[in-house]
Amino acid sequence: MTDSTPHLRIDGPVEAVLFDLDDTLVTYRRSPGEVLELAFAEAGYEQFFPVESYYARFDEYLQQTETLDDLRRACFADIAESVGRSPGDGVAVAEAFDRLRDPTNVEALPGAREVLVELAEDYRLGLVTNGSPSAQEPKLAGAGISDAFDARVFAGHDTPPKPDREPFERAVSALGVDPERAVMVGDSLSADVAGAQAVGIGAVYLAPDVERTDTTGDEQSVDPDHRIAALSDLRHLLR
Repeated sequence: MTDSTPHLRIDGPVEAVLFDLDDTLVTYRRSPGEVLELAFAEAGYEQFFPVESYYARFDEYLQQTETLDDLRRACFADIAESVGRSPGDGVAVAEAFDRLRDPTNVEALPGAREVLVELAEDYRLGLVTNGSPSAQEPKLAGAGISDAFDARVFAGHDTPPKPDREPFERAVSALGVDPERAVMVGDSLSADVAGAQAVGIGAVYLAPDVERTDTTGDEQSVDPDHRIAALSDLRHLLR
């Protein structure tokens, strides 16, 4: 449950706030699962793998490919082969996915723009997101928050992907603050919370369903410094 008294387990004032992007600040109007289903239909196949297979292997290909289109082609080809299909079938689905996916067809999550504007008055703001600039910058533009950040790190492109230490270290260095004076806000226990805490950054877990228990493996041992149900809760937490 959300703590009754907001607090962060860090010493001294917060000087910078870092944000994840996907499902923290923005979300697609049409989910990847919906796009994948349509991609199979456009490619002329019955669906032979679920979107969860793509999620599970995404980070594996992040540093091996230059663009998100290349990532999906390599990933879908390997998934197809793993289920007894031709790699070419996977590539065909990936190409259909690329035609259907519009990275600007996103919307800011409730309160995101307002929170960023308000926090910018008192804090340095940073973005730490997994994904290349070509994949993530259109989302920032589509949500109208391209100019909200003093520093941006595209992990998996500029650095190894989260939860590696480097993207967080690069962000606080670019902002000119010590890790102990920064807070990271994200929706992933494994990537955002564990990664930030490994560097000494306070970690705020955004969990709209505060009762959810869908954590698995290492996530079960991750203890965020605080949990919030909505971005608007940040205002009270940081004060």
